[in-house]
Amino acid sequence: MRARLIAVGAVLALVASLSPMILGVGTASATPGVTSKTITLGLILPVTGPSASEEAGTIPAAQARIDVANAQGGIYGRKIKLITKDDGTNPATNQAATSALISQGVFGIIDISPVAFGGYKVAQQAGVPVTGGAFDGPEWYEKANSNMFTFTGQNDPKDPQYAGLAQFMKSHGGNNCGSVGYSISPSSTAAASGFILTCKAVGLKKAYLNNTLPFGTVNTTALALQLKAAKVNALYLPLDANTNFAIMTSLKQVGYSPKVIVNATGYGQPLLNDTAALPNAQGAWFETELTPVEVKTPATEAFQAALAKYAHFTGVPDFGWYYGWAATDLMLYGLKLAGKNPTQAGFINALHKVTNYDVGGLGFPVSFKPDLIGKAPKQLCGWYVQLKGAAYVNPTKVCGKLVPNSDQLPSA
Repeated sequence: MRARLIAVGAVLALVASLSPMILGVGTASATPGVTSKTITLGLILPVTGPSASEEAGTIPAAQARIDVANAQGGIYGRKIKLITKDDGTNPATNQAATSALISQGVFGIIDISPVAFGGYKVAQQAGVPVTGGAFDGPEWYEKANSNMFTFTGQNDPKDPQYAGLAQFMKSHGGNNCGSVGYSISPSSTAAASGFILTCKAVGLKKAYLNNTLPFGTVNTTALALQLKAAKVNALYLPLDANTNFAIMTSLKQVGYSPKVIVNATGYGQPLLNDTAALPNAQGAWFETELTPVEVKTPATEAFQAALAKYAHFTGVPDFGWYYGWAATDLMLYGLKLAGKNPTQAGFINALHKVTNYDVGGLGFPVSFKPDLIGKAPKQLCGWYVQLKGAAYVNPTKVCGKLVPNSDQLPSA
């Protein structure tokens, strides 16, 4: 159910030197970022570049989660500080940002970027804990990277597919499947191709597959005409929100309305505020891995209350708000488990003992046990919400079984 939208680039491994800090017990320590009163963390995200528009909420969400922790006394009395870096949606800049944060002595790095693969080896070789959403590439699931943790849980780096989405399409009357992926993004193309494969597994037909779109495409009239000609009525769009909105607008302009459209991105307040895109997205469904606020659980209500209090945000949280909050929550969770005098190795070892982390109730329970690294769970769940008027309605939890022999990426 994941659609991890990434670009591809080679990564050069750099190792930064770590400056000793002083722990609160009065003894010298090599643990970066930890003093007697504070713990310093790093955050990497695209403040600029093609993915920046989807991540406007990432920094305030991360800071809001930290503000909640600090208001409760911090982690064992230490207040949490945050240093942010913009990677410009560029793998090389992500690598430079990772090296810079390590040289500044952060304890751990929260990486919420579609190009996190750019710097992951730097953090891995330095033994620095990394948390994030695993929407950029397979490195989060590779056994060598035991320092990396995603709140979405373990999976196979070869990106096997699950039947839930295709079954959802089928239940809403779709039978001719179509999907579109970015040419430079293995995860986007894998999601598009994988959807077609799962359609066949549940008895639906392949009508259209196009994995040639340039990243960030918004000129989509020709594409809409192709979808219309192919009579696609079950359309999955594992693309960024701008491209998804452009495709739905073009479909309306060419006079074609598939029975069911599912967008991997786009859920949140920005769409509700977009008077141009809103009419053309009516009836479409949107995917989210964490519980949508429309479900109104204690966890979603606490999440929204914290955003209102500390970030002065009262709308529907989108991708950036959810992922910024969740990845920071996971980092703080690991810090608490690491004990009163945390070390980076202690953090990593402690998280690998966890079997039921759920972002404080916002997510589905996941395990970080080492023997599960690189393995696909038998079932994967997610949420879908539908746009009607100026609101998201019909929140639906969907779980799907692993489709055998459905790997979409080369072996790691």
